[in-house]
This record gives sequence, C-alpha cells and structure tokens, in this order.
Amino acid sequence: MSVSGLLELAHQKLHWPELAQVMEPTGAGPSVYARLAREKLGRNIKNLLNGSGADLQVGVLAPNPHGDETEAPIAVVCQFPIPVSEATLKETYRLAWSFARSPSLITAEPDRLRIWSCYEGPPTEFENLRPVAEVSRQQLELFDQTSLSQQAADTLHIHWADLVSGQFFQANNKRFQRSQSADQMLLSNLKSVRKQLNKLKLDYDTIHDLLARIIFIQFLFDRKDSQGNAALNPDLLAHLHEQGHLLESYENLTDIFRNKRDTYNFFRWLNHKFNGDLFPGKGATEAEREHEWQAEEHKVTEQHLNLLAEFVSGDLEMETGQGCLWPQYSFDAIPLEFISSIYEEFVDKGKKNADKGVHYTPGHIVDFILDGVLPWDSGEWNLKILDPACGSGIFLVKAFQRLIYRWKKSYPNEEITAPILQQILTDNLVGVDINSQAVRVASFSLYLTMCDEIDPRYYWEQVRFPRLRDKRLISADFFQENVEGFRTVADAGQYDLVIGNAPWGKNTVTQFAKSWAKTNKWPIPYGNIGPLFLPKSAALAKAGQPIAMLQPALALIFNQISTAKRFREKLFYEYKVDEIVNLSALRFGLFKDAISPTCIVTISAELPNGEPLSYICPKPVASNEDDYRIVIEPHDINLIYPQEAIQDSLVWTALMWGGRRDLALVRRLSQGQNFEKLERAKIAIKRQGIIRGNRKKYQEDILGKRLVRQFPARTFIFINLEDLLPNEDPYTHSRDSSDFSAFEIPQLILKQAWTIDSKRFQAAIILSDEDKQGVLCSESYVTVHVPRQYTSILEAACLTYNSKLAVYYLLLSSGRFASYRPEPNVDELLRVPIPENPIRLQDIQTLDFDDVDNRVCEAFSLKDSEWLLIEDIFNYTLPDFKGNRSSPGRQSTRSQSSTLFRTIASELVLKEYCTCFLKVIKAGFGTNKNICAKIFQEHNTPYMPFRLIAFYLTLNDEGEEIQVEPVDSLDLIEQLEGLNQSFLKKSSIEEGEYSISGLLKYMILFT
Repeated sequence: MSVSGLLELAHQKLHWPELAQVMEPTGAGPSVYARLAREKLGRNIKNLLNGSGADLQVGVLAPNPHGDETEAPIAVVCQFPIPVSEATLKETYRLAWSFARSPSLITAEPDRLRIWSCYEGPPTEFENLRPVAEVSRQQLELFDQTSLSQQAADTLHIHWADLVSGQFFQANNKRFQRSQSADQMLLSNLKSVRKQLNKLKLDYDTIHDLLARIIFIQFLFDRKDSQGNAALNPDLLAHLHEQGHLLESYENLTDIFRNKRDTYNFFRWLNHKFNGDLFPGKGATEAEREHEWQAEEHKVTEQHLNLLAEFVSGDLEMETGQGCLWPQYSFDAIPLEFISSIYEEFVDKGKKNADKGVHYTPGHIVDFILDGVLPWDSGEWNLKILDPACGSGIFLVKAFQRLIYRWKKSYPNEEITAPILQQILTDNLVGVDINSQAVRVASFSLYLTMCDEIDPRYYWEQVRFPRLRDKRLISADFFQENVEGFRTVADAGQYDLVIGNAPWGKNTVTQFAKSWAKTNKWPIPYGNIGPLFLPKSAALAKAGQPIAMLQPALALIFNQISTAKRFREKLFYEYKVDEIVNLSALRFGLFKDAISPTCIVTISAELPNGEPLSYICPKPVASNEDDYRIVIEPHDINLIYPQEAIQDSLVWTALMWGGRRDLALVRRLSQGQNFEKLERAKIAIKRQGIIRGNRKKYQEDILGKRLVRQFPARTFIFINLEDLLPNEDPYTHSRDSSDFSAFEIPQLILKQAWTIDSKRFQAAIILSDEDKQGVLCSESYVTVHVPRQYTSILEAACLTYNSKLAVYYLLLSSGRFASYRPEPNVDELLRVPIPENPIRLQDIQTLDFDDVDNRVCEAFSLKDSEWLLIEDIFNYTLPDFKGNRSSPGRQSTRSQSSTLFRTIASELVLKEYCTCFLKVIKAGFGTNKNICAKIFQEHNTPYMPFRLIAFYLTLNDEGEEIQVEPVDSLDLIEQLEGLNQSFLKKSSIEEGEYSISGLLKYMILFT
C-alpha cells in the first residue's frame, strides 16, 4: 500500500479505479490530464510539505482511465503522506480551482478522505474550506459491511457508480455551480474591467492588447521551475532597475502599473526579449515601429493603468459588487486554451460591426473533435493543420499541444526546445479569420502555449516568438481567392487536417462566399455561410485527409428547403462523409445563449465508397457533467448509408431519438393518409391562423367572427363556438391571406406547439349549429376544413393529433421539434398520419387520453411491440429531452429507502422495465410463451454500477412472471466485480472507433 493507503481502500470498498490508474492512467487522454495535474499542482504543493514532499502523489480520477479520449477528470486527486495544515489545503484547493479542468478535488490523508468542489471560489484568509464529503479511515474500512458506515457511504453518494454516473454531483448540486469555477470567474472579472476601461474612453483593441499582456506577465510571475523559482520575480525586477531598464525597483505588477513610464519601459523590454505580436512596434522601419509605440502610449493614460493596478491587486470592485479574484488565480495552472475562449466570447462586442455567426467554442468540444482526427496516441507530428475560422485560436492551441505531445512521443529521450516549438508554429499551423482582433489573440494564445512547454530558466535566453500575424495567422475572408494559403486551386491539397468552428447563421454569407459558391456551383441554404466551409476546406486538404468542423444542424441535416436538399445531395455525392455528431440535444449546455442547434461533421477529401457514416446523437446527462463531458451511450450511435442520407430525410430525426425499429415504423406511418396528401387531392383546405404582424391590411370579413386566441380551459376534442369571443380587430399583416375558406365548418383547429402540461399536441373540432359558420384562429394555430362527406376524416385526425402517436411521429419526423423548438412548422404538422379506418366518436364526452390512445392504436392496427416504441418515446425519451433532473428516465432504479436500509425493495422501476421487455419478447415469439424475469439485488455487498436481471425462457416454479431475489452467491459477486473491471477497461466500441462514457443500467442474462 501507499503511504496513506486510503485510495487503495477506496478501490477495495467503493470500486474506485486502482491507485495506479489514478496516478498513471494507461489511456492517452487521462494520462495527459494526470501529467498536467502533477506539473501544475504537484511541484507547487511539494514545496509546501518540506521534507515530506517526495511522497506526495498527484493524479486524476478519470471516468475511463484506460480510454484514449480527452474527457475531463471527475476529480484531481492529491494523496498526502502526512496530515496537512489548513494553509496547505487552502493552497492545494486554490491550485485545483485554478486548474479548472475538473469539477472536484479529492484529498487523501492518512486518517481521512475528503471531496471538495472546484466550482466554488477560494476561501478568504478568515474563512475555512468546507468539504462536500468526508469519510474517515475507520468508516472506509467498514464500507462493505451492513452498518451505519455503509449507510453513510450510500447517503454520501461516493461509490464509483455515483461518481462516474454524476449522481454525486446531482446530490450536491448547490455546491457545483459552474458560474463559480475559475474560468467563469476569470471571464466575469475580465469583462468587468474591460467595461470599466471602455468607460474611461479606451478603445476595445487597446483594451484587449493590455489584458493579453497582463495575463502573459502574470503567467511569468506564476510560472515556476522545478526549484520553485518564478520566471518573473522581485530579484529580476531589481536587476532590471540596476541595468537601467526600469527607473525604480518593484516587487510586483501592481507597483509597475502605478508608474506609466516604467510600465512602457517594461513592455519594451519584454518585447525585446520575446519579439512576436504581443506589443506594438511591428512596422517595417524603425520610425514606423516607434510611431506605433508612441500612438499607444498616447492613448493609454495613468488613469487606465491605475485601474489595471487595482485590478491585479484585487482591490478593484467588480460590477457584481464583489472584489476581484485576480490574486487568487494561479496562471500557471489555468488552462491556456481558456484564454482563447475568453476572447472568443467577447471579441468585438460593443462594436457596431460585431461579427455575425461567431460562437464561443467550449474546450471539451474541441477535445472531442480532435480525439477523432488528431488523437494523442500517435507519433506523427509533422502535420500541416488549417483552421479556416480560427477565431481566438482555441482549435489551433489544442492542436499545437497535441503536436508537441506527439513530438515528445517520437523523441522520448530528447527535450523539446524553443527552436523546435518555433518550427512547429511556423511550419504546421495556419489560421484564418475575418476578425483582426481575434487573430491577435490567437497569436498570443499560441505564444503562451509555447512558453508553457519550456523551463522558465530558459525564457530570457532562448525564447523568441516567431511573427505569426499576416504570416501564419491571416486576417481575411476565407473565401477570398487572392490570398496565398487558402486559394481553392493554387493551394489545393496542402493540408493534412482542417478543423474549426465555422461562423454560421441565417444571411451570414459574405460577398466573397457568394462569389465562391457561384463559381463552384454550391447552393447556399438560407444565406448561411457555415456549410460552405466544408467544400472549400475539402479542396485544400490532401486526398483522403479529414475535415472536421462544427456546423449548423438545421441547415446541414434537418432543413427540407430546396437549397438545403441540394447542398446535402452534392456534399454526399462528392465527398466521403465519415461521421456526423448531432449535438442538438446538448445545445443549451454547450453553447451559452444558443438558439440554433449544431453538429460536428467529419468528411474526407475523397469520393464516397458506399460505406455508411456514423450518426451519433449524444443526450444530456442533466447534471453538471454536461458542462465538461459529452456522454455517448451505445444506443446513441447509428449507421446511415449515403443513399439514405440523400433520399430519406427521416433518418436524421428518427435516429436522433430512436433506433432502426422506430425508423421503420415512422416510414410505414408516413406512407399513409395525412392532411398534406388530402390537400393535394383537393379534399382538405388548410391555412395558418390570422397573422397580425405589421397590421397594415384592413380585412372587414374577419370582424365579428369568433376567434380562437388560445384554446379555452379544459378543451378536449371539441370546442363550442359559443365559448369563443368575437374578433374586433380587422387588421392583419400586409402579406396575410384574404382566403378564409379554411375557416368554415367542418373545421379542425390544430395547436402548433407541443403542450407542456399534457405533454401532447392538441386539436379540437369546432361544434357549431350554423351550417357554414366557422371560427378564426391566431397564428399559433392551424385550421383545416373538409367537405361534410369527409367529416369522419376530421374525427379520426382529431383523435390522432391528441394521441401519443402524434407526439411520437412529430419528434421522429420534424427536424424543428426534434432539435430546435417544441413547435413543428405547419408542413411538418400536416404530415401526421391519419388512420384509413374511421374512428367513431360515440360517447365522446366520456373519453380520456387513455381512451384516445387505445382507439388510435386500434385504428392503425399497431402491434404491441410497436406501441411500446411509442410509449417509450412518450414516457421516457421526450420527458428527458424537455424536462430536467426529475424526469423519469434519469431516476435511480433503487428507491431511497432500499438504499439507506438495504431491504428487499419492491423494485417498481425494474418491474416496469421487465414487463415491457416481456411484452416485446412475447410480441415476437408468441403470447403463449412462458417467460419470466428475476431481478437481483445486492443485499449485504457494495452496490455495483449496474443492475442484474435474468430472463428465463420457462416460467419459474412459483408461476410468477417477475421475482426479486437477493444476490447471495459469493462466486456470482466475484464474477460481477470482474465484469465491472472489464467495463472500466473497455474504452471503446466498434474496434476503438467511438468512446463510450457512463455505465450500463442493466445486465441482462438469458437462461
């Protein structure tokens, strides 16, 4: 055992990974995080432990320590050889909080193990740290026994299953608010000082330059070598004073900013040492360079610098009323790529010509993309990489880090030097962005990354930043054809990899992009520039090499307008589409203030070969995990053949939320009757309700007619005309129709939006004593009229629209409802199938939703197995998508009482699961089959991260279909534990192609 031994105990008692997999994970991604934690935290903490520092162990608790995926760790782990002081814990916490790559910190001392939240700011000098969970060695030793200690473990949610599934973070949700994490607080602080500087009449470009410099300088103050000596320190500042570079001797950055003249003396000295793009003075002649310096010095006043001095000292009050946390950050530990993210979030904000379609890219999304096209575990480092919409450089920074890692892997006995890093920067990375300020920040971010790889002892002698702007980082429109490096023909086939997050949005296409699209015959859906980045990037990539980009999901896979269809068809005919990851269900967790859904598209610069593409649709976990992980379950992955992708729009929506059986059912239902077909047959007339809009059109015909503004309370199947108020407003939108024939009796009113309360769509037939008098409706509704001889169609349709089947069909066929808004468009709404068999509405007043569903199921002649598909979507999938942590699919299979007291519980959740499973089996093999199920419970043993159910193909002796039985076989327990370990080691499926995070909910055995 190690000195402390508590992590070994956690492995034995709580099924945490083995100590070796915490400190030295075998997977490429986790090993990178573990190395970073040792470098950023370990070397600083060791200096606090004096003689005991050599026995300190620092690592990470990774969801899958054997996998190569770059998933954020569950926790940073520090195992101390001795009990440590509060001061040491506070410093450890400050470093872990600044590390900002994990939601929690775990500290293990000889006598206790504690879990801390890294989503809370560091305590002040007079405050104490508060652990989220704490267990003693004695409690831990008793955790596999039926005791109060075991109950404590269950209550604390610290079993491995609780940690890796997110239950621990859900149970302590108030302690894990992402807004208090170091990266988010730093972003908030920088925004605040940026706003205050702008109020003092300083322009945004200069503000961004100054903020970049103070981050860089603070990094130099915090970056320490193996002996604990910082690159910038008071001794060096005193030396600069002695050499005449500074007028006075200083202790810190705050003091320097109090003197404007020395501030710029210091900037000039740093510029001389590092060169690059961080400072002014990049003109061609000495006079031009001096003019740039003088221009900035003239703009930046002592008032501006005094405000920055207050900021870095922590004395500046933020807009929130709280103090600035700048002194609390360790800039050596903060993820360097986050600096890019900061600027990507607020670059050009406040300007009239702010960029359209620019989206902040979370770091874990970039890692997710790069894991597929630039994995860590390769020795090939000399690759030429292009980001055609580089923004502030987060893709390039992370690609740079991976190329460095690969170089080290190729040359394990050599130390990477500044000249090699300069060579990689100038030979292997190219970025383009239309925003010049973003390019400046990208340059700065890459310089920081370069510094992070070099021992601070060599900064002042070896490090010279290469000039990147206008050479490797180019401010231009990617679709310009006169700029070297990304001309479609002249620069074709230059790049080994193209990556990025293209700008996108309606009417974002530029004149250069329009011209390029016209020349190369690419349609432009909704004037959206984003999709055009794919074919131009493919033209620049080497044959067979990948292009992986974030793209608008609506324009690329869901929209059915002609331009979108033609773009999709051309893309699938001309290039091999390898993978599409549909992130629609995650959009609010991934992109703050996101409206339109996104996807990740990976194509190869070669013709398609008929092989299917992987269509992956991850779902939110509805916990804090969504902030830093993408969890992919096996059922989130489907294969789609190119011809399907081109010809059948249903594959994108049906396979987003369902599987192949759902797709088959939706295809069959779509072949039947619906209002769209009835309208083409001149049987039905439909129109959207009255659109008020600009109110420029006077329409006297609508005065006095009854109006459905919204369905009256308790509306079900019918609406009495007398229950509606007359319309007294004759004005509509200038382009609104004057054809009111759809507002006649017989009339069906459809509500466009899905209703939260009933979790259904809503439709009602208008009851009127008058022969022709129908009702108007607002634009949130659709009206359908048919001749009287077709009234039975309206009745059947009304029941169908109110049924579970309508919800199922629209979720699996409407791109808008499936990915975007709980409101399909009118055309999609009218494609809901209507049964050919009439449904009589006798005794209609006694109907409830169950009766509606039963009649609709019977009218469509649906099998039990098909109706189970519908119910599964309705009862679990949709509530999970539209709901929250309390939705039924996110609940534990164990009741709270059975967890606490280890009793044989009723197992209502698993019994319902077994009932459904048995129905499906009987639907396929016959209802006369005597099949039964047995649910096993852990009774006197630790909980496994899965449940065990056995299905017997013969009925048991007791004649019960479902039984509950405790696990009492030690041999079975050992086998299950071995199975658990094999799951932990299994890093992927499909021959290592896709990472799978999370746990199996059930293990199913047939006997």
